[in-house]
Amino acid sequence: MRILALGALALTLVGVGLVSVVQTRGHLAVLEACDAAARGDYERTLALTEDLVGPGPSGRDAAECRCQALTAQGDVPGCAALLDPLLEADPAWMPQPVLAELVVRRRLEAGRDEAAAALARRAGAAHRDDLPLFLLELELRAAREPEAELLRELAARVPDHGETAARMRVALAQRFLMRADPPAALRALGVDPPPGTGASAALWFDTLGIAHAMNDDLAETRRAYARWREAGGPPREVRARYALALSVSGLGDPDLAPLPALRGALADALALGDTRLAETVATRLLYTLVAAGESEAALEVYDEVSRQLPLQGVSRAEIERARIARTFELQGPGPAAGPLVFALAPGAPAGTLWVSPPPDAEPDAPYEAHPIAPGEPVRVERRLSPAPQRWVLRAGGLLGSGTVQPRPGAERRVEVALAGSGNAAPAGSEGPIARRPADGRRRVLLLLLDCGDWPMLQYLRTRGDLPVLDTLLGEGYRAVLDSDPPLTAAALEALVWPARRSDVSVLGTFYRFGVELAGLESVGRNPVEWLSWLLPESDDLFSTVGGEAHRAANLLLAHGGVRAGRHGVVHGPNGRRESLELGRSRRPLDAAERSRFPGLARLEDALDTHYVETLAAELDATESLLAEGSVDLAAVRIEPLDILTHAHFGEAVREGADHGRGLLFETYRYLDARIGALHAHLDADDVLIVFSDHGIATAMQHSRPALFVATGQGVPRGRAPGRPAFRGVARVAADLLGVKTSWPDTGIAPWSRQRADATSDPRDRS
Repeated sequence: MRILALGALALTLVGVGLVSVVQTRGHLAVLEACDAAARGDYERTLALTEDLVGPGPSGRDAAECRCQALTAQGDVPGCAALLDPLLEADPAWMPQPVLAELVVRRRLEAGRDEAAAALARRAGAAHRDDLPLFLLELELRAAREPEAELLRELAARVPDHGETAARMRVALAQRFLMRADPPAALRALGVDPPPGTGASAALWFDTLGIAHAMNDDLAETRRAYARWREAGGPPREVRARYALALSVSGLGDPDLAPLPALRGALADALALGDTRLAETVATRLLYTLVAAGESEAALEVYDEVSRQLPLQGVSRAEIERARIARTFELQGPGPAAGPLVFALAPGAPAGTLWVSPPPDAEPDAPYEAHPIAPGEPVRVERRLSPAPQRWVLRAGGLLGSGTVQPRPGAERRVEVALAGSGNAAPAGSEGPIARRPADGRRRVLLLLLDCGDWPMLQYLRTRGDLPVLDTLLGEGYRAVLDSDPPLTAAALEALVWPARRSDVSVLGTFYRFGVELAGLESVGRNPVEWLSWLLPESDDLFSTVGGEAHRAANLLLAHGGVRAGRHGVVHGPNGRRESLELGRSRRPLDAAERSRFPGLARLEDALDTHYVETLAAELDATESLLAEGSVDLAAVRIEPLDILTHAHFGEAVREGADHGRGLLFETYRYLDARIGALHAHLDADDVLIVFSDHGIATAMQHSRPALFVATGQGVPRGRAPGRPAFRGVARVAADLLGVKTSWPDTGIAPWSRQRADATSDPRDRS
């Protein structure tokens, strides 16, 4: 037995030895392959690792070296395909940071968004000091998780020193600034830059200055930029970025007027040769000049600067349109233009040509119908206007659509072309909007589409692209509101404090002008805010509605110069206040949405993607609030529409046959579908009001006509006469809930008063 046991032991030792030899040879081959990759001999690496990749430590090492060779030869998909299953098989393993990032991005490109975010989280935890992975993890997880919790988690992982620490702090601070939380941004940055910040000191100091500026603290803003200069910051750059911070935040410096400051900043940036900074300042200067009514000066700046810089997102045509719009605003309707002659393109069938109404028609006026046939052109007379002329061709179904601009003294011939098979944006095909049976309790949803525009709406309605809004407008009660001034800050103040009398005295006039200036600076601050304590105050919309038995939710996204109460707060009942859990601040479109809205599915610009995903998340929050059901009044502002409108308005009014293609048109179609989905959470006696704070005249200017349409129990079909003032929206909401107020009634919805007049108990919702 002992001999047999010894024999078995000998065989075991021989087997172990053979395995060890094989493993040693494998290790040596992997080492040789990786050494070849380090020398740039990628063919040798690929040859040696052909059979060595596997789930064990040596196999994973071989995979990393093979990946290095594959990516060096341009085969990024091959590298990702090699590593992805290994990462799935072993959750504890993580390749080097650059390869982990590669796999994350390939998962994104393949539409595996959730898997990409999960891997980014694993990779960030494994490589805590890697900046690109940190930024990628922040970007992906912020779109899927409650952002406040995520930012706290990532802040705890930031190293104590080094350039990477500074960049990570800045990234977190910038996210807080996007959330309109400057104090949190300042906490994320810290009082001083981390030791060893190096070249990232400039970015840290600039972010510190912007955070103080957005916190309305001029003294600390000045101090931040002075500290940067003392730390060795180039004087020209420090001066330029200080001026830019003031402009972006709307913070006023009594020693530095905005326009001269931006002009000086542009000169400094050009002298430095910093193209990116110069382009940012130039764009800001152009928008500020146009907003101030100085279009001629804006054209001069554009002509001079565009020879040196690309000026992405700004066109001479839009500045010229702004100049024309300003002229018409001061002088009235323009002269008669040459006629527009529409003729069918070869092969186009006879049908109906729908042409947008004359420029002096009401913004909600329907398109004019003209029969059109081959060889029988349609002639249309129009006056000169900064607004484009739209056309839509129908023959049973939609065949094509586009834009043309009349010109003085010249006939314009327009070839009415077909969209082509598969090239037109899909027209909507939604069925009738249905609601659940009434439950005896009324709720009101105020859905504010920031920069929602009547002409844009009418064009897409005529195309058949907005079936939900078309139904609401056909079955509900609409109005063209007058938003004066056409600025978000002023409109939201009028909505939340409808009785604030800021326009009836010398003090009030100055205060209102300050609000307008704040709005003109995009995210601004009223330079005469100190006057507010002298002006008569009034109860705001939310505390008034929530003062007794109702609950009112504020989702108006107040920040910077936009004063609209506290975002994410529910008022009531009986004056109580509580915060809402809002969830994700961004949400990628799901598979069904990407399929239905291909124009939003794969956007090339990261900012466009950001705002589309923000828009999706805001509508998700609205649906969740309605589904939860405890709120009687919800006021929600869809802010990203304004940013997307300004960014893409120029391309949306470009001459030619567009056939409804374009990001802005697709965004309206997406909004239409999501508004339809909101009806699943409403019943028959709830009232939905879709409205806007202003429209859009040019890419750089708002327009006064704003949207309004209401549907629900007791809402008649019809239209408010004239253009009632925007300020009356709050009175409509209060009346619908039976809350009696003395707020201004501007004639938006006279039928809403009947409920308040007939109701003494705010809980009587029959």
